[in-house]
Amino acid sequence: MSNISGDKTENCFGSHDFWIVKTDSSGNVQWQNTIGGLGGDDLRSIQQTSDGGYILGGTSDSDISGDKTENSNGSYDYWIIKTDSYGAIQWQNTIGGDGPDFLYKVSQTTDGGFILAGNSSSNISGDKTESTKGGYDYWIVKTDATGNIQWQNDIGGGGDELLYCIQQTIDGGFVLGGGSTSNISGDKIENSLGWLDYWIVKTDSSGMIQWQNTIGGSLEDYLESVSQTIDGGYILGGYSISDSSGDKTENNNGMLDMWIVKTDSSGVIQWENTIGGSLSDYLSSIMQTLDGGYIIGGGSESNISGDKTENCMGGNDFWVIKTDSSGTIQWQNTIGGNNYDDLLSTSQTSDGGYILGGFSNTTISGDKTEDCNGEQDYWIVKLSDVQTSVSDISEMSKGLLIYPNPANSILFIDAESMSGSESRIIITDVAGRTVLLIPIASSSTKHSIDISSFSQGIYFVQVEDGAKISRGRFVKN
Repeated sequence: MSNISGDKTENCFGSHDFWIVKTDSSGNVQWQNTIGGLGGDDLRSIQQTSDGGYILGGTSDSDISGDKTENSNGSYDYWIIKTDSYGAIQWQNTIGGDGPDFLYKVSQTTDGGFILAGNSSSNISGDKTESTKGGYDYWIVKTDATGNIQWQNDIGGGGDELLYCIQQTIDGGFVLGGGSTSNISGDKIENSLGWLDYWIVKTDSSGMIQWQNTIGGSLEDYLESVSQTIDGGYILGGYSISDSSGDKTENNNGMLDMWIVKTDSSGVIQWENTIGGSLSDYLSSIMQTLDGGYIIGGGSESNISGDKTENCMGGNDFWVIKTDSSGTIQWQNTIGGNNYDDLLSTSQTSDGGYILGGFSNTTISGDKTEDCNGEQDYWIVKLSDVQTSVSDISEMSKGLLIYPNPANSILFIDAESMSGSESRIIITDVAGRTVLLIPIASSSTKHSIDISSFSQGIYFVQVEDGAKISRGRFVKN
Protein backbone atom coordinates (compact mmCIF):
# COMPACT_ATOMS: atom_id res chain seq x y z
CA MET A 1 0.00 0.00 0.00
CA SER A 2 3.09 2.23 0.18
CA ASN A 3 4.03 5.08 -2.12
CA ILE A 4 7.67 6.01 -2.77
CA SER A 5 9.37 5.76 0.64
CA GLY A 6 11.86 3.52 2.43
CA ASP A 7 12.78 0.75 0.00
CA LYS A 8 9.80 1.49 -2.30
CA THR A 9 10.73 3.19 -5.58
CA GLU A 10 7.26 3.48 -7.17
CA ASN A 11 3.92 4.86 -6.02
CA CYS A 12 0.86 2.63 -5.74
CA PHE A 13 -1.71 2.66 -8.55
CA GLY A 14 -4.70 1.80 -6.36
CA SER A 15 -5.66 0.77 -2.83
CA HIS A 16 -3.01 -1.96 -2.87
CA ASP A 17 -0.83 -3.44 -5.61
CA PHE A 18 1.31 -6.45 -6.40
CA TRP A 19 4.90 -5.73 -5.27
CA ILE A 20 7.73 -8.01 -6.38
CA VAL A 21 11.31 -7.63 -5.15
CA LYS A 22 14.43 -9.46 -6.39
CA THR A 23 17.41 -9.78 -4.04
CA ASP A 24 20.89 -11.24 -4.38
CA SER A 25 22.03 -14.25 -2.31
CA SER A 26 22.66 -11.96 0.67
CA GLY A 27 19.20 -10.39 0.61
CA ASN A 28 20.19 -7.06 -0.97
CA VAL A 29 17.53 -5.59 -3.28
CA GLN A 30 18.51 -5.78 -6.97
CA TRP A 31 15.27 -4.64 -8.59
CA GLN A 32 11.57 -4.28 -7.83
CA ASN A 33 8.28 -3.62 -9.58
CA THR A 34 4.91 -2.28 -8.41
CA ILE A 35 2.13 -3.76 -10.54
CA GLY A 36 -1.56 -2.92 -10.29
CA GLY A 37 -4.66 -1.05 -11.35
CA LEU A 38 -6.86 1.51 -9.63
CA GLY A 39 -8.65 -1.08 -7.47
CA GLY A 40 -7.30 -3.74 -5.12
CA ASP A 41 -4.71 -6.22 -6.41
CA ASP A 42 -3.56 -8.97 -4.06
CA LEU A 43 -0.51 -11.11 -5.00
CA ARG A 44 -0.62 -14.64 -3.56
CA SER A 45 1.86 -16.70 -5.59
CA ILE A 46 5.12 -16.24 -7.48
CA GLN A 47 7.46 -18.73 -9.14
CA GLN A 48 10.51 -18.47 -11.35
CA THR A 49 9.79 -19.92 -14.78
CA SER A 50 11.98 -22.06 -17.01
CA ASP A 51 13.01 -19.04 -19.12
CA GLY A 52 14.35 -17.18 -16.06
CA GLY A 53 11.32 -14.91 -15.77
CA TYR A 54 8.48 -15.11 -13.25
CA ILE A 55 4.80 -16.03 -13.14
CA LEU A 56 2.69 -14.01 -10.71
CA GLY A 57 -0.79 -14.99 -9.55
CA GLY A 58 -3.34 -13.26 -7.39
CA THR A 59 -6.71 -11.58 -7.27
CA SER A 60 -7.85 -8.25 -8.72
CA ASP A 61 -10.99 -6.15 -8.84
CA SER A 62 -9.33 -3.44 -10.97
CA ASP A 63 -10.72 -2.48 -14.35
CA ILE A 64 -8.45 -1.24 -17.17
CA SER A 65 -6.05 1.16 -15.46
CA GLY A 66 -2.38 1.32 -14.48
CA ASP A 67 -0.86 -2.00 -15.58
CA LYS A 68 -4.26 -3.69 -15.97
CA THR A 69 -5.26 -4.28 -19.60
CA GLU A 70 -8.64 -5.98 -19.08
CA ASN A 71 -11.73 -5.11 -17.10
CA SER A 72 -12.88 -7.31 -14.25
CA ASN A 73 -15.47 -9.98 -15.14
CA GLY A 74 -17.01 -9.81 -11.67
CA SER A 75 -16.21 -8.49 -8.24
CA TYR A 76 -12.83 -10.27 -8.03
CA ASP A 77 -10.99 -12.26 -10.70
CA TYR A 78 -7.87 -14.38 -11.05
CA TRP A 79 -5.05 -12.19 -12.38
CA ILE A 80 -1.89 -13.79 -13.77
CA ILE A 81 1.14 -11.88 -15.02
CA LYS A 82 4.26 -13.18 -16.76
CA THR A 83 7.41 -11.07 -16.42
CA ASP A 84 10.91 -11.32 -17.81
CA SER A 85 13.94 -11.92 -15.58
CA TYR A 86 13.94 -8.24 -14.52
CA GLY A 87 10.27 -8.10 -13.56
CA ALA A 88 8.98 -6.30 -16.67
CA ILE A 89 5.52 -7.46 -17.76
CA GLN A 90 5.45 -9.68 -20.88
CA TRP A 91 1.78 -10.67 -20.82
CA GLN A 92 -1.17 -10.90 -18.46
CA ASN A 93 -4.65 -12.42 -18.29
CA THR A 94 -7.73 -11.64 -16.20
CA ILE A 95 -9.75 -14.83 -15.65
CA GLY A 96 -13.07 -15.06 -13.85
CA GLY A 97 -16.87 -15.16 -13.79
CA ASP A 98 -19.57 -12.86 -12.49
CA GLY A 99 -18.93 -13.63 -8.80
CA PRO A 100 -15.86 -13.49 -6.58
CA ASP A 101 -12.95 -15.69 -7.76
CA PHE A 102 -9.82 -15.80 -5.58
CA LEU A 103 -6.54 -17.17 -6.95
CA TYR A 104 -4.11 -18.61 -4.38
CA LYS A 105 -1.56 -20.59 -6.39
CA VAL A 106 -0.04 -20.54 -9.86
CA SER A 107 2.85 -22.69 -11.09
CA GLN A 108 4.43 -23.72 -14.35
CA THR A 109 3.58 -27.16 -15.72
CA THR A 110 5.82 -29.61 -17.53
CA ASP A 111 4.46 -28.56 -20.94
CA GLY A 112 5.48 -24.93 -20.34
CA GLY A 113 1.96 -23.80 -19.51
CA PHE A 114 0.52 -22.93 -16.11
CA ILE A 115 -1.91 -24.37 -13.57
CA LEU A 116 -4.05 -21.95 -11.53
CA ALA A 117 -5.80 -22.92 -8.31
CA GLY A 118 -8.23 -21.01 -6.17
CA ASN A 119 -11.84 -20.57 -5.10
CA SER A 120 -14.88 -19.52 -7.11
CA SER A 121 -18.48 -18.67 -6.35
CA SER A 122 -19.23 -17.73 -9.99
CA ASN A 123 -21.81 -19.50 -12.07
CA ILE A 124 -21.44 -19.92 -15.85
CA SER A 125 -20.31 -16.49 -17.02
CA GLY A 126 -17.20 -14.76 -18.30
CA ASP A 127 -14.48 -17.42 -18.45
CA LYS A 128 -16.37 -19.81 -16.17
CA THR A 129 -17.89 -22.83 -17.95
CA GLU A 130 -19.46 -24.55 -14.91
CA SER A 131 -21.66 -23.24 -12.14
CA THR A 132 -20.72 -23.80 -8.52
CA LYS A 133 -22.15 -26.84 -6.75
CA GLY A 134 -22.50 -24.99 -3.44
CA GLY A 135 -21.04 -21.78 -2.08
CA TYR A 136 -17.35 -21.59 -3.01
CA ASP A 137 -15.78 -24.45 -5.01
CA TYR A 138 -12.25 -25.40 -5.92
CA TRP A 139 -11.57 -23.90 -9.36
CA ILE A 140 -8.55 -25.07 -11.33
CA VAL A 141 -7.61 -23.53 -14.69
CA LYS A 142 -4.93 -24.81 -17.07
CA THR A 143 -3.40 -22.34 -19.52
CA ASP A 144 -0.85 -22.59 -22.29
CA ALA A 145 2.54 -20.86 -22.18
CA THR A 146 1.01 -17.45 -22.96
CA GLY A 147 -1.86 -17.63 -20.47
CA ASN A 148 -4.69 -18.77 -22.76
CA ILE A 149 -7.16 -21.15 -21.11
CA GLN A 150 -6.90 -24.78 -22.26
CA TRP A 151 -9.26 -26.41 -19.76
CA GLN A 152 -10.83 -25.80 -16.37
CA ASN A 153 -12.71 -27.73 -13.69
CA ASP A 154 -15.03 -26.65 -10.89
CA ILE A 155 -14.78 -29.16 -8.01
CA GLY A 156 -16.93 -29.07 -4.90
CA GLY A 157 -19.87 -30.17 -2.82
CA GLY A 158 -22.99 -28.53 -1.46
CA GLY A 159 -21.11 -26.43 1.09
CA ASP A 160 -17.92 -24.40 0.77
CA GLU A 161 -14.59 -25.66 -0.57
CA LEU A 162 -11.52 -23.43 -0.29
CA LEU A 163 -8.51 -24.45 -2.41
CA TYR A 164 -5.12 -23.08 -1.26
CA CYS A 165 -2.47 -25.28 -2.89
CA ILE A 166 -1.81 -27.36 -6.00
CA GLN A 167 1.18 -29.23 -7.37
CA GLN A 168 1.78 -31.16 -10.57
CA THR A 169 2.60 -34.77 -9.73
CA ILE A 170 5.18 -37.07 -11.24
CA ASP A 171 2.52 -38.75 -13.43
CA GLY A 172 1.55 -35.40 -15.01
CA GLY A 173 -1.63 -35.01 -12.96
CA PHE A 174 -2.27 -32.67 -10.05
CA VAL A 175 -2.80 -32.87 -6.30
CA LEU A 176 -5.12 -30.26 -4.80
CA GLY A 177 -5.31 -29.31 -1.14
CA GLY A 178 -7.69 -27.13 0.82
CA GLY A 179 -10.70 -27.22 3.10
CA SER A 180 -14.26 -28.48 2.82
CA THR A 181 -17.48 -28.07 4.81
CA SER A 182 -19.54 -30.34 2.51
CA ASN A 183 -21.12 -33.69 3.18
CA ILE A 184 -21.66 -36.15 0.31
CA SER A 185 -22.84 -34.01 -2.60
CA GLY A 186 -21.56 -32.80 -5.94
CA ASP A 187 -18.01 -34.14 -6.31
CA LYS A 188 -17.74 -34.95 -2.59
CA ILE A 189 -17.94 -38.69 -1.82
CA GLU A 190 -17.41 -38.55 1.98
CA ASN A 191 -19.25 -36.72 4.72
CA SER A 192 -17.53 -34.04 6.73
CA LEU A 193 -15.88 -35.16 9.98
CA GLY A 194 -16.16 -31.73 11.58
CA TRP A 195 -17.12 -28.21 10.63
CA LEU A 196 -14.10 -27.90 8.28
CA ASP A 197 -11.81 -30.70 7.08
CA TYR A 198 -8.69 -31.16 5.04
CA TRP A 199 -9.75 -32.20 1.52
CA ILE A 200 -7.18 -33.53 -0.93
CA VAL A 201 -8.11 -34.34 -4.52
CA LYS A 202 -5.91 -36.09 -7.08
CA THR A 203 -6.66 -35.43 -10.74
CA ASP A 204 -5.23 -36.65 -14.02
CA SER A 205 -3.44 -34.36 -16.47
CA SER A 206 -6.79 -33.04 -17.74
CA GLY A 207 -8.10 -32.12 -14.29
CA MET A 208 -10.47 -35.11 -13.93
CA ILE A 209 -10.75 -36.51 -10.40
CA GLN A 210 -8.94 -39.83 -9.81
CA TRP A 211 -9.31 -40.05 -6.04
CA GLN A 212 -10.01 -37.87 -3.01
CA ASN A 213 -9.82 -38.04 0.78
CA THR A 214 -11.55 -36.07 3.53
CA ILE A 215 -9.27 -35.86 6.59
CA GLY A 216 -10.10 -34.19 9.88
CA GLY A 217 -11.28 -34.17 13.45
CA SER A 218 -14.53 -33.11 15.08
CA LEU A 219 -13.99 -29.33 14.84
CA GLU A 220 -12.03 -27.18 12.37
CA ASP A 221 -8.92 -28.26 10.45
CA TYR A 222 -7.31 -25.86 7.96
CA LEU A 223 -5.08 -27.34 5.22
CA GLU A 224 -2.50 -24.85 3.91
CA SER A 225 0.04 -26.95 1.99
CA VAL A 226 0.25 -30.27 0.11
CA SER A 227 3.11 -31.65 -1.98
CA GLN A 228 4.28 -34.96 -3.35
CA THR A 229 7.08 -36.70 -1.45
CA ILE A 230 10.04 -38.64 -2.77
CA ASP A 231 8.28 -41.98 -2.11
CA GLY A 232 5.32 -40.97 -4.28
CA GLY A 233 3.07 -40.14 -1.33
CA TYR A 234 2.01 -36.72 -0.06
CA ILE A 235 2.77 -34.45 2.89
CA LEU A 236 -0.08 -32.29 4.15
CA GLY A 237 0.38 -29.35 6.49
CA GLY A 238 -2.05 -27.03 8.20
CA TYR A 239 -3.48 -26.25 11.60
CA SER A 240 -6.27 -27.62 13.75
CA ILE A 241 -8.49 -26.84 16.71
CA SER A 242 -9.72 -30.47 16.89
CA ASP A 243 -8.78 -32.75 19.75
CA SER A 244 -8.43 -36.52 19.27
CA SER A 245 -11.35 -37.50 17.02
CA GLY A 246 -11.94 -38.68 13.47
CA ASP A 247 -8.50 -38.97 11.84
CA LYS A 248 -6.85 -36.95 14.63
CA THR A 249 -5.02 -39.13 17.18
CA GLU A 250 -3.69 -36.42 19.53
CA ASN A 251 -5.29 -33.65 21.54
CA ASN A 252 -4.16 -30.11 20.92
CA ASN A 253 -1.56 -28.60 23.21
CA GLY A 254 -3.29 -25.22 23.04
CA MET A 255 -6.02 -23.34 21.25
CA LEU A 256 -4.65 -23.98 17.77
CA ASP A 257 -1.85 -26.38 16.75
CA MET A 258 0.04 -27.31 13.62
CA TRP A 259 -1.12 -30.61 12.14
CA ILE A 260 0.96 -32.55 9.61
CA VAL A 261 -0.31 -35.67 7.84
CA LYS A 262 1.65 -38.08 5.63
CA THR A 263 -0.26 -40.21 3.12
CA ASP A 264 0.68 -42.87 0.62
CA SER A 265 0.31 -42.43 -3.14
CA SER A 266 -3.45 -43.05 -2.90
CA GLY A 267 -4.06 -40.51 -0.12
CA VAL A 268 -4.33 -43.06 2.71
CA ILE A 269 -2.91 -41.76 6.01
CA GLN A 270 0.43 -43.31 7.06
CA TRP A 271 1.18 -41.09 10.04
CA GLU A 272 0.29 -37.68 11.51
CA ASN A 273 1.63 -35.34 14.17
CA THR A 274 0.10 -32.49 16.17
CA ILE A 275 2.70 -29.83 17.04
CA GLY A 276 2.15 -26.82 19.25
CA GLY A 277 2.35 -24.96 22.53
CA SER A 278 -0.23 -23.69 25.01
CA LEU A 279 -1.61 -20.87 22.82
CA SER A 280 -2.10 -20.56 19.03
CA ASP A 281 0.41 -22.05 16.57
CA TYR A 282 -0.31 -22.29 12.86
CA LEU A 283 1.45 -23.76 9.83
CA SER A 284 1.81 -21.86 6.57
CA SER A 285 4.25 -24.08 4.62
CA ILE A 286 5.87 -27.51 4.65
CA MET A 287 8.29 -29.12 2.20
CA GLN A 288 10.46 -32.21 2.10
CA THR A 289 14.16 -31.57 2.71
CA LEU A 290 17.29 -33.02 1.19
CA ASP A 291 17.65 -35.60 3.97
CA GLY A 292 14.11 -36.92 3.54
CA GLY A 293 12.69 -35.01 6.50
CA TYR A 294 10.49 -31.92 6.46
CA ILE A 295 10.89 -28.20 7.12
CA ILE A 296 7.81 -26.53 8.59
CA GLY A 297 7.20 -22.80 8.76
CA GLY A 298 4.48 -20.88 10.50
CA GLY A 299 3.70 -18.63 13.43
CA SER A 300 3.47 -19.03 17.18
CA GLU A 301 2.05 -17.11 20.12
CA SER A 302 3.11 -19.80 22.63
CA ASN A 303 5.79 -19.62 25.29
CA ILE A 304 7.66 -22.74 26.46
CA SER A 305 4.99 -25.44 26.65
CA GLY A 306 3.97 -28.58 24.77
CA ASP A 307 6.39 -28.93 21.85
CA LYS A 308 7.64 -25.33 22.18
CA THR A 309 11.16 -24.96 23.61
CA GLU A 310 11.51 -21.15 23.43
CA ASN A 311 9.39 -18.28 24.68
CA CYS A 312 7.72 -15.91 22.25
CA MET A 313 9.49 -12.56 21.79
CA GLY A 314 6.38 -10.59 20.84
CA GLY A 315 2.71 -11.06 20.09
CA ASN A 316 3.51 -13.57 17.33
CA ASP A 317 6.83 -14.94 16.03
CA PHE A 318 8.17 -16.93 13.11
CA TRP A 319 8.34 -20.59 14.19
CA VAL A 320 10.39 -22.95 12.05
CA ILE A 321 10.59 -26.69 12.78
CA LYS A 322 12.70 -29.45 11.22
CA THR A 323 11.45 -33.03 11.47
CA ASP A 324 12.78 -36.37 10.34
CA SER A 325 11.03 -38.49 7.70
CA SER A 326 8.51 -39.71 10.29
CA GLY A 327 7.51 -36.25 11.48
CA THR A 328 9.49 -36.33 14.74
CA ILE A 329 10.94 -32.93 15.68
CA GLN A 330 14.74 -32.67 15.26
CA TRP A 331 15.14 -28.96 15.93
CA GLN A 332 13.13 -25.76 16.05
CA ASN A 333 13.69 -22.02 16.21
CA THR A 334 11.48 -19.15 17.37
CA ILE A 335 12.44 -15.97 15.50
CA GLY A 336 10.96 -12.54 16.03
CA GLY A 337 10.91 -9.12 17.60
CA ASN A 338 8.80 -7.32 20.17
CA ASN A 339 5.55 -7.13 18.19
CA TYR A 340 4.02 -9.19 15.35
CA ASP A 341 6.01 -11.30 12.87
CA ASP A 342 4.16 -13.62 10.49
CA LEU A 343 5.99 -16.36 8.54
CA LEU A 344 4.30 -17.29 5.25
CA SER A 345 6.90 -19.21 3.23
CA THR A 346 9.85 -21.52 4.00
CA SER A 347 12.16 -23.22 1.47
CA GLN A 348 15.44 -25.10 1.60
CA THR A 349 18.31 -23.46 -0.29
CA SER A 350 21.08 -25.10 -2.30
CA ASP A 351 23.58 -24.78 0.59
CA GLY A 352 21.33 -26.89 2.84
CA GLY A 353 20.04 -23.88 4.77
CA TYR A 354 16.62 -22.26 4.64
CA ILE A 355 15.05 -19.00 3.48
CA LEU A 356 12.09 -17.63 5.45
CA GLY A 357 9.72 -14.99 4.09
CA GLY A 358 6.89 -13.15 5.77
CA PHE A 359 6.02 -9.77 7.20
CA SER A 360 6.78 -7.81 10.34
CA ASN A 361 5.73 -4.67 12.19
CA THR A 362 8.47 -5.09 14.79
CA THR A 363 11.14 -2.54 15.72
CA ILE A 364 14.77 -3.48 16.49
CA SER A 365 14.43 -6.11 19.21
CA GLY A 366 14.94 -9.83 19.69
CA ASP A 367 16.17 -11.21 16.35
CA LYS A 368 15.10 -8.11 14.40
CA THR A 369 18.05 -5.90 13.38
CA GLU A 370 16.13 -3.16 11.50
CA ASP A 371 13.15 -1.00 12.35
CA CYS A 372 10.10 -1.15 10.10
CA ASN A 373 9.87 1.46 7.36
CA GLY A 374 6.10 1.70 7.83
CA GLU A 375 3.17 -0.10 9.38
CA GLN A 376 4.14 -3.54 8.06
CA ASP A 377 7.15 -4.66 5.99
CA TYR A 378 8.43 -7.72 4.16
CA TRP A 379 10.88 -9.60 6.42
CA ILE A 380 13.22 -12.26 5.02
CA VAL A 381 15.54 -14.38 7.16
CA LYS A 382 18.27 -16.80 6.01
CA LEU A 383 19.11 -19.78 8.26
CA SER A 384 21.81 -22.42 8.19
CA ASP A 385 20.84 -26.05 8.86
CA VAL A 386 22.19 -26.92 12.29
CA GLN A 387 22.12 -30.67 11.62
CA THR A 388 22.52 -31.33 7.90
CA SER A 389 25.57 -30.46 5.82
CA VAL A 390 25.39 -30.86 2.05
CA SER A 391 29.14 -30.64 1.57
CA ASP A 392 29.53 -34.41 1.16
CA ILE A 393 26.32 -36.29 0.42
CA SER A 394 25.78 -39.35 -1.74
CA GLU A 395 22.21 -40.54 -2.20
CA MET A 396 21.63 -44.31 -2.15
CA SER A 397 18.05 -45.52 -2.26
CA LYS A 398 16.87 -48.96 -3.38
CA GLY A 399 19.92 -49.57 -5.53
CA LEU A 400 20.19 -45.99 -6.81
CA LEU A 401 23.43 -44.02 -6.31
CA ILE A 402 23.58 -40.30 -7.18
CA TYR A 403 26.94 -38.49 -7.03
CA PRO A 404 28.68 -36.11 -6.57
CA ASN A 405 26.14 -34.49 -4.31
CA PRO A 406 26.09 -31.49 -4.38
CA ALA A 407 26.97 -31.35 -8.08
CA ASN A 408 27.90 -28.44 -10.32
CA SER A 409 28.17 -29.59 -13.93
CA ILE A 410 28.12 -33.40 -14.31
CA LEU A 411 25.89 -35.70 -12.26
CA PHE A 412 26.31 -39.48 -12.22
CA ILE A 413 23.33 -41.79 -11.71
CA ASP A 414 24.10 -45.44 -11.06
CA ALA A 415 21.20 -47.91 -10.82
CA GLU A 416 21.40 -51.59 -9.98
CA SER A 417 19.81 -52.64 -13.26
CA MET A 418 18.51 -51.09 -16.44
CA SER A 419 16.68 -53.29 -18.94
CA GLY A 420 16.85 -50.57 -21.58
CA SER A 421 13.39 -51.38 -22.97
CA GLU A 422 11.13 -49.34 -20.67
CA SER A 423 13.74 -47.45 -18.66
CA ARG A 424 13.89 -43.71 -18.16
CA ILE A 425 15.31 -41.09 -15.78
CA ILE A 426 13.06 -38.22 -14.65
CA ILE A 427 14.44 -35.17 -12.80
CA THR A 428 12.01 -32.74 -11.16
CA ASP A 429 12.52 -29.55 -9.16
CA VAL A 430 11.03 -28.75 -5.74
CA ALA A 431 7.93 -27.27 -7.42
CA GLY A 432 7.22 -30.62 -9.08
CA ARG A 433 8.18 -29.49 -12.59
CA THR A 434 9.93 -32.03 -14.79
CA VAL A 435 13.20 -30.43 -15.88
CA LEU A 436 14.67 -33.46 -17.65
CA LEU A 437 13.33 -36.78 -18.98
CA ILE A 438 15.81 -39.20 -20.50
CA PRO A 439 14.75 -42.48 -22.15
CA ILE A 440 17.40 -45.19 -21.60
CA ALA A 441 18.11 -47.24 -24.71
CA SER A 442 20.84 -49.46 -23.25
CA SER A 443 21.26 -51.79 -20.27
CA SER A 444 24.14 -49.74 -18.85
CA THR A 445 23.72 -49.07 -15.12
CA LYS A 446 25.75 -45.84 -15.03
CA HIS A 447 24.71 -42.59 -16.71
CA SER A 448 26.24 -39.12 -16.73
CA ILE A 449 24.02 -36.06 -17.06
CA ASP A 450 25.04 -32.48 -17.81
CA ILE A 451 23.28 -30.28 -15.24
CA SER A 452 25.34 -27.12 -15.83
CA SER A 453 22.26 -25.28 -17.15
CA PHE A 454 20.15 -26.12 -14.07
CA SER A 455 19.40 -23.37 -11.56
CA GLN A 456 20.82 -23.76 -8.06
CA GLY A 457 18.56 -25.76 -5.79
CA ILE A 458 17.27 -29.17 -4.82
CA TYR A 459 16.17 -31.72 -7.42
CA PHE A 460 14.49 -35.12 -7.22
CA VAL A 461 15.47 -38.12 -9.36
CA GLN A 462 13.19 -40.98 -10.35
CA VAL A 463 14.58 -43.96 -12.25
CA GLU A 464 11.92 -46.17 -13.84
CA ASP A 465 12.75 -49.63 -15.13
CA GLY A 466 9.45 -51.20 -16.10
CA ALA A 467 7.49 -51.62 -12.86
CA LYS A 468 10.55 -50.96 -10.71
CA ILE A 469 10.98 -47.38 -9.48
CA SER A 470 13.92 -45.93 -7.51
CA ARG A 471 14.05 -42.40 -6.14
CA GLY A 472 16.68 -40.03 -4.81
CA ARG A 473 17.64 -36.37 -4.68
CA PHE A 474 20.61 -34.03 -5.21
CA VAL A 475 21.66 -30.42 -4.84
CA LYS A 476 22.83 -28.30 -7.78
CA ASN A 477 25.44 -25.74 -6.66
